Amino acid sequence: MKAVALDLDGTLLNSKKEISEENKNILKKLSENGVEILIVTGRPYPITKKIAESLEIPLTVICYNGARVMNLKTDEIIFEKVLEEKQVLKIIEFCRKNKKDLNLFQNDVWYVEDLESIGTKYYKKNSRLEPTLKSFDTFDSFKMIKSIIIDENNVLEEVEKELKEILGNSVYFTYSQDKYLEILNKDVNKGLTLKNVLEEKGIRMSECIAFGDAHNDLEMLELAGVGVAMGNAHEILKNRVQHITDTNDNDGVGKFLKKFCDIKN
Repeated sequence: MKAVALDLDGTLLNSKKEISEENKNILKKLSENGVEILIVTGRPYPITKKIAESLEIPLTVICYNGARVMNLKTDEIIFEKVLEEKQVLKIIEFCRKNKKDLNLFQNDVWYVEDLESIGTKYYKKNSRLEPTLKSFDTFDSFKMIKSIIIDENNVLEEVEKELKEILGNSVYFTYSQDKYLEILNKDVNKGLTLKNVLEEKGIRMSECIAFGDAHNDLEMLELAGVGVAMGNAHEILKNRVQHITDTNDNDGVGKFLKKFCDIKN
């Protein structure tokens, strides 16, 4: 294998949002042997950068569920596809009408209209990001890297159905967690962006091992030569990929790579 693609939350990161020393050591050994290591996450770039740099190895960073690819050394945007203004305006209108908790992301800033909402507090706790209060009527541009609606999963499934009637196939819907319905440009997902990045490096998807745990990892795991679901992954992933490893709290990434790549201590 020539590449390893890694989701963060629920995959490379444990429940404390940390990377274990075991996982770090395994990835370092692979990198030293010429294996391309890629972080592929739904997280915004600033927080992803801090995590990526802690590995202290060369990395390619794919963030916002594939909507942006970043050069970790220079902070240069290599690739980006955003939601168009007309789509964002329809999402805002729908969420206001139906009193849904909408979060917009633009230029690496997380915008909300209510700092005290349940959704804002929940996302802040989980992401460790700080929200920026802003009336959504006051944007100079409504092009967004992504939007997230936060609610209970059964509610979000109904929201998704209703928004699909409004937006059709003009956007991409996915779930990074049960309570996060993410809406992005229709031409991006983790798998598609990873494929394009690897092709630029002369690597085929068949030569890549990919790890994930949530719905937004599915395309990536199915396209990879070796797709690996974490032990804590959603059942839909476990049922549709070739391999299942241990949980994110038990070094599932490192254990699988050590065995599959025959890495010695």
